[in-house]
Amino acid sequence: MMLRDRSGMALILTLLAVSFMVAVTVHLSSSVNWQMQAAANQSNLVQLDAMLLSGLHLAQAALLADQQENNQDSAFDSWGSLDSETLASLFPSGTMTVQLTDLSGLLQVNALVLGEAEKKSQDQGNKKLKAGQQKKDKEKQQRELWQRFLRNAGLEDETEITALLNCLADWIDTDDEERENGAETGYYSSLSPSYKAADRPVMLTDELLQIKGWKKVLGGDAEEETDQPAINIMQYLTVAGDEGKININTAPALLLQSLHEQMTSELATSLIEFRQDEANKDKLEQADWYKHVSGFPGDITFDQDLITVSSSWFKVKVSAEYKGLQRVGEGLIHRLSTQEQELLWWKVN
Repeated sequence: MMLRDRSGMALILTLLAVSFMVAVTVHLSSSVNWQMQAAANQSNLVQLDAMLLSGLHLAQAALLADQQENNQDSAFDSWGSLDSETLASLFPSGTMTVQLTDLSGLLQVNALVLGEAEKKSQDQGNKKLKAGQQKKDKEKQQRELWQRFLRNAGLEDETEITALLNCLADWIDTDDEERENGAETGYYSSLSPSYKAADRPVMLTDELLQIKGWKKVLGGDAEEETDQPAINIMQYLTVAGDEGKININTAPALLLQSLHEQMTSELATSLIEFRQDEANKDKLEQADWYKHVSGFPGDITFDQDLITVSSSWFKVKVSAEYKGLQRVGEGLIHRLSTQEQELLWWKVN
């Protein structure tokens, strides 16, 4: 009886040992498979990152080639439509798209206020002028441009428009002096949660939502007593650059309409139709090409300090797919007149 009990116990222990070994083996197998899959995914992610960087370099090369070819930027430039077949041939095992967006055709938020270097330069320029002369005030030009833009966007209350621009200017300038109906740190510190005025250039367009009055204009905040424009104005704004010039070869109709008090939506449409006609491609090299548009009023002249036909700021977006995985890289490129480029930022999602 004792021997039978011992044999049964031994069998049970053996079965337990075997079960344990099987469980360990299954666990180890699963762990190895997981690690192999993780290693494969990591390898694929490395490949994706390489594809994204390749796309970025292709975009930069396209911008350089265009700059070497001509001095103007328009819808006819090659950087606007990188060949999809060429991109596909570079990575036969994956897919990649490269998109460049011209930001120089948009309204520059940070041009509303002069930087310290610009103030000094303007003061020196004014001192050199003869008595009775005065250099054009860039801040005044920009404010008038913004006023026309906001009116064309659907805002009607001039007092409201002035307050919005004063709040924006207070947010950007470096002092703590409030403009009329503006807002500095004293106002923002009274909010809950409280924060300070930036007193620097706007870094992201979403930052505008923090500025007094602008949340309602941009996003529809019922708590703000501000008229909401008929259209979404965020799409017309950029925080890239502060020179204050708009590329009329790529600017949307609303901004073309905002370049002069007498401009209408019909005139803006006629300018777009003219610049889209390939027969007029060479004429787009001159900033006064709009004067050659049939039926364009001869008494409308755009301020030369507000317009350009070349672009310096571009947003690049590269999308890549490889073996079921996807990644997207976005960045901001500043193309200099020296044919050099600055990559201001680059992020991968």
